[in-house]
Amino acid sequence: MVEVIEPPPQAALALLQQQEVEFYLGPEVPNLNDFQFESILDDPLMACIPVETYGGEKKLNLSDLKRFPLILLNRKTAVRGLLDRLTAAEGIELKPQYEVESAQTAVALVSSGLGVCVVPGIAISRNDERMRVVPIDHPDAHRSVGIITARGYVHHSFSEQLMNLIRTNLRELAH
Repeated sequence: MVEVIEPPPQAALALLQQQEVEFYLGPEVPNLNDFQFESILDDPLMACIPVETYGGEKKLNLSDLKRFPLILLNRKTAVRGLLDRLTAAEGIELKPQYEVESAQTAVALVSSGLGVCVVPGIAISRNDERMRVVPIDHPDAHRSVGIITARGYVHHSFSEQLMNLIRTNLRELAH
């Protein structure tokens, strides 16, 4: 049986170390010394803007975000950590009106017209007519997403099959 669980990255690394899971699909995070990271795709940060707020922007820089009511992922998420590092380096302080744990929740709040969110591109369905998706214009506003495994761990054949499906499908998604 395959069980899918969805912990944040640090909790997933603990599960990998304890050999409670065989692999983790997620972003590259700092200090992966005991782990192996296989990058599968480059995932840019994107802003989702309600149509009634959208002003025709083709891209937004980090300081542009201050003029919107913000919906941000909470500080437990790798995306928020990345966004906080980028804004701190530029001396920008973002003040969110909402903090959520899931990118899907953030996008749903945008679709309801409550504000603008910043989420990874892979989390967005481009078919929502209630919002516009705009890239964040910063050279480091992206992350590498891939498969993280414990070094030296021998995987079961079903895990290898699942990892191969993930590799194939994510690479197709990226193109």
